[in-house]
Amino acid sequence: MELREFEQRTGYFPTGEEYRTIEKFYMSFDGDKDAFCKAYKRNTDGLAEKIQRKTNLEYLKTSQQNDKEITRRDSEIEALKKQLEHEQEWRPYTDTENVSQKEYEALASASGSKKLTDDEAKALLYDWYGFAKEKITIHRTTPIYEVNRHNKLRKIGEYDRPPIYNATDYNYIRFDCGCMCYELQDDTLRPYMH
Repeated sequence: MELREFEQRTGYFPTGEEYRTIEKFYMSFDGDKDAFCKAYKRNTDGLAEKIQRKTNLEYLKTSQQNDKEITRRDSEIEALKKQLEHEQEWRPYTDTENVSQKEYEALASASGSKKLTDDEAKALLYDWYGFAKEKITIHRTTPIYEVNRHNKLRKIGEYDRPPIYNATDYNYIRFDCGCMCYELQDDTLRPYMH
């Protein structure tokens, strides 16, 4: 029996999975297409319920198999990611262009050092260098990178680096003004390299 024949005789339009189950029941049914379809419509001996139950069980079984396959693939993907990580030889990146974290921490831990608010840092930059306060963006963190054997960088986190003031020649602020990025360290203003 074809799907369209079943649909015409019963007025029911099953899914592909349901029709595969209907076909199995039809093959073991003792009677012709018309008798089977009448028995289905009337649910004789629970035929329609049995078909639906079998369809549901098949769906559940398929769903569980799919879940297991997804879990297996996820595990395989994680193993491949670890292997790739190992082969790329990622290691900490030492930034030689900008202020190091060690230098920053020495300033932060020095006696008399004070963390500045964004407004205080902007006022200092305006007073010392004439930067327009409304154009300044203060950065309170700086990125942490790793480098691989192909010299590709990736960001793995951030250091907390609020602006700090200790003295006119012992301070730190990282900021943007317009389209330029800067670091102020110990009263020396220089471009910040990304």
